Amino acid sequence: MTFKGAIKLIRPLNLVIVIFATLVSFAVVRSFEDPVQFLKFVVPLLLLAAFSNCLNDCADAELDKQAHPSRPIAKGEVSVSASKWLSVVLGFLTLVSAMLYTKAVTRWVLIAGFLLAIFYDILLKKVAFVGNLVVSILTSFPFLLMWLETGNWSLMWFPVLCATVYNLGREAVKDMEDFNVDSKFGYKTLPFFLGERGIRIYVSLLLIVLILFTVIAFLKVFRNPVFLVLLSCSFLYLIIRVATEKSFSRLSGVFKNFMIFTLLGITLGGVL
Repeated sequence: MTFKGAIKLIRPLNLVIVIFATLVSFAVVRSFEDPVQFLKFVVPLLLLAAFSNCLNDCADAELDKQAHPSRPIAKGEVSVSASKWLSVVLGFLTLVSAMLYTKAVTRWVLIAGFLLAIFYDILLKKVAFVGNLVVSILTSFPFLLMWLETGNWSLMWFPVLCATVYNLGREAVKDMEDFNVDSKFGYKTLPFFLGERGIRIYVSLLLIVLILFTVIAFLKVFRNPVFLVLLSCSFLYLIIRVATEKSFSRLSGVFKNFMIFTLLGITLGGVL
């Protein structure tokens, strides 16, 4: 296993997004006094994300040869056995790092997330909606764990729900992108039941829900007009792209890029 292959296996861009999301959660609760506190909070999240990414590529080694041939295992840069060992090391470090949190409930939720990541790759990713829900919940962890550590649900409810619902839509788009290959491997994901038109309607409804959440959050919590305008316009743009974009591969990339706009909007709402 090469160093470059190992780095690609843990998906550094995803880890950067985790760091950014954690910075946003700290900005929302206005807690930037101690850099050590930030490190203690973000390290378990990074380890969990790296573990999940590595384990996912192990589980999808054969599928990725057709669906994502540029990934390190499919490309031959990392062997399956080496990636399994890396998953074990990252998993062990994730469990140990749970002790960095101050509250027992936060530690147990992190451990529950670790177990969910394992069950997702063993079974749940093949189950329509359930697999998407697991990924979406794990994606919300920078905000969910901040709520558990601070007890400040009044500020964190919107970031938690926004991250969860947004990623439900993104995961549905990714399912549509991979549908042909997934079907060959017996995966019964949402497109198997909804079809392409149904997926477009489903994702659009999720984005409408996000606009409603944004309006409620603006009226009750985040009073900055930039928050309302930036997020609402972003979600409206995505609704248009969902209706008009023929390539689900491009649409998946658009959803990933617009995660930055969503995090930026939450930051402006929570800080200014």
